[in-house]
Amino acid sequence: MLHCRWVALHVAMVHNPDRKGESRLIRHLDLARELGAEVITTSDQDVVRGLKRVARQWNITHLVLGKPAGRGLWPLLPKGDRTVRRLLNDSAGLQIHLVGPEPGPETARRRGRGALRGGSIGQYLTVAGVVALVTGAAFLLTPVVGAHATALVYLLTVVLLALFVDRGPALLAAALSALVWDYFFLPPVFAFQIHSVEDAMLFGMYFVVALVVGQLTARIKAQQTQESERQNDATALYLLTRESNQARAVNEIIARAREQMGAAFQLPVSIILAGSDAPGGSGEEAAILAWIVKNGRPAGRGANQFAGAPFLCAPITNSSGTIGAVRLEFPDARPPSLQQLSLLEACSRQIGLALDRLRLSQLSEQARALTESERLSKALLDSVSHELRTPIAAIQSAAGNLLELKGAPLSGFHRQMMEEIAEASRRLDRLVGNVLDMNRIQSGAVKPIRNECDPAELVHLCLAETEKLLASRKVRVSIQPNLPMTQMDFVLTHQALANLLSNAAAHTDAGTEVEVSLRAEADDLIFTVADHGRGIDPAALPRVFDKFYRAPNAPAGGAGLGLSLVKGFIEAQGGSVTAANRPGGGAVFAIQLPIRKAAAHAALLSRTQ
Repeated sequence: MLHCRWVALHVAMVHNPDRKGESRLIRHLDLARELGAEVITTSDQDVVRGLKRVARQWNITHLVLGKPAGRGLWPLLPKGDRTVRRLLNDSAGLQIHLVGPEPGPETARRRGRGALRGGSIGQYLTVAGVVALVTGAAFLLTPVVGAHATALVYLLTVVLLALFVDRGPALLAAALSALVWDYFFLPPVFAFQIHSVEDAMLFGMYFVVALVVGQLTARIKAQQTQESERQNDATALYLLTRESNQARAVNEIIARAREQMGAAFQLPVSIILAGSDAPGGSGEEAAILAWIVKNGRPAGRGANQFAGAPFLCAPITNSSGTIGAVRLEFPDARPPSLQQLSLLEACSRQIGLALDRLRLSQLSEQARALTESERLSKALLDSVSHELRTPIAAIQSAAGNLLELKGAPLSGFHRQMMEEIAEASRRLDRLVGNVLDMNRIQSGAVKPIRNECDPAELVHLCLAETEKLLASRKVRVSIQPNLPMTQMDFVLTHQALANLLSNAAAHTDAGTEVEVSLRAEADDLIFTVADHGRGIDPAALPRVFDKFYRAPNAPAGGAGLGLSLVKGFIEAQGGSVTAANRPGGGAVFAIQLPIRKAAAHAALLSRTQ
């Protein structure tokens, strides 16, 4: 097994296959899609040249060919088939793999086909009738211009017929006109005999010229037909792309695509998206659509799945997968042609790209609007926070002065009110400070200023400042002895640890035990704040450090910024913070900071060692 991407390639020749051959080709290509191949259709007058061109373009290294039926002088190659021989003789960079055909009546029938393939019975009868009419006219013309000039009339007839019929009937016209001219007009008449060398050469040259002219004329006609089909397909795709790119809504894309495809195919076209109601949809149509969405392959007439349906559905895919199907209805029992299948596949792919483009455009607009809204809200919040600092300071100052009045002592009630005002102003000041700090973190303005710090002293200072908050809790402190002096931002680390202690006080009941520990592990300092409270809701655990997030069971008050500030302050110093639930109940928060030993302490250690 090569375990690589593979391509099913069809090289369309100038002479197209007959109806049965095209139907068989469509089934084979659909089977290749089912097996995971990427189907490519190209046009070329030479199969070998087309194969090599596509191989170079797609960087193909292995070429798998069916070994032709029959045997010739070389056991591997059939008589008259030069395709495999040419590929083997000039296969630089390609590894050729030949696969033998399965024996059967179909192989024998294909072996007997020759150059006369192509054309309907009606065309052959038309050729015979035209040659008969020209022969009747030639009986009147030959006595006047002579038998040799009559050959030019037949030659003109062959050229004109080749413009309107396929290759097989054109070859029949060439051969039939030569025989009729020899039998009826070339002496001796009414006999297939030629007595003079001049007449023999003339007959031979006529036969060759008639065959060549008929072949060339048929080839030019086929090329013109193919070029016209390619131009029509390119124009249809261009119009579909232009109209779908100008649409600004899903319904508009579908309406414009249906209109353009209907004009291109001259058949009823409908576009169905997954999750929407198909117009006039039956149970079979719903089943086909579900199968297409699941498998991402065509279904219906001309495909391997649901071949009995009166319509053909091609999948619409985009970056998120198969999102719907394009349905092409056929009024009669005629199967779709290969050209129709290729155009339908290209159109469905273009519709998927247009829908994907619209979705991405809408997401981009939403993201841009969200970014602008966040920028404006941040600017407003920052401005309001700065403006609040002045009145908050005035309230705190006034409340403190009133509490310290000596001349007119306050009553118990008044003193209680003033203390509540002072406490509320302090809490409001902390909230405004948190908002400003969060803005600093988001703007990247938080730059750590590292100084020599004693981590144990930092822990004791945080406990002293939060003593009032933790007064009703049982606080147990564990600090590893002989911790080194460390280079850290004292203010940021102090604020982060104090926020964790305040969070433990806010989320635990009175009498709950709170454990604070500090230890060194390898090259890191580990600050831990653990409690024996209710713990963190498992659904909220991944979001506890998100900005403005509050758990469902969080107590009233607070803005959900404390833990996000902890995360920002610690990560600014190159550390990390984690949250988890304790096995015995409660929550545990751990701050991990890299140890950067102070220079004097490091020198002392080096001297003692």
